[in-house]
Amino acid sequence: MLRQCVCRKLRPKAPFAARALSSPAVHNPHLKEFKYRDTVRVKNGELELTKEEHSKIDRFIRINQAGETAAVTIYKGQMAVLGGNPHLKELLTHMRDQEAVHLEIMDKHIVDFKVRPTLLQPVAAVGGYFLGVTSALLGVKSAMTCTEAVETRIGNHYNDQLRDLHAMKHPQLEELKQSIAKCRDEELEHLDTAVEHGSQLAPLYKLQFELIKGGCGVAIWLCDRI
Repeated sequence: MLRQCVCRKLRPKAPFAARALSSPAVHNPHLKEFKYRDTVRVKNGELELTKEEHSKIDRFIRINQAGETAAVTIYKGQMAVLGGNPHLKELLTHMRDQEAVHLEIMDKHIVDFKVRPTLLQPVAAVGGYFLGVTSALLGVKSAMTCTEAVETRIGNHYNDQLRDLHAMKHPQLEELKQSIAKCRDEELEHLDTAVEHGSQLAPLYKLQFELIKGGCGVAIWLCDRI
């Protein structure tokens, strides 16, 4: 009898994992099955996007905000040099004011769609002003070449965005589509205005045009990723 008691005390207990596996499962009605969210709610919860859709829209708006920031300061820079001419001052002021409205639109979408602005936003502002001043110092036609090159790149970029947005079947995206279409149309008006004012008659036109358009492409790539 004594031997049985001693053996019972000395017998090692089963490991915790083994005991747990041998125990019957306990149902807790207060625990719900956990699922990873694969959607994102935006526009104050009114719109539910897949993560892929939100990632695309996030990139679009981040790039657009930086681009419109640069556009405003390009015209400010050009006005600093060419503003003494009443006709040019009126023309550049009109285009700058339209770009300022575009920037306000993108600022609103940044909030609506929970977008992280690019860290290069201050660089876009300074770079735009520098480009505006430099192009204007080369003459009125070179300033117009700058506008033509920038608006060509941005107009194509907005078209690409609209194609992707139209593939997303969400009625709540209509405001975003309309605002991007508005920006696109006005950018193309600026392009036409630049051509009418002799952009293609600037010295070394082709070189200036391609350098500026290519620089815009690099800026878009950087603002997308940083």
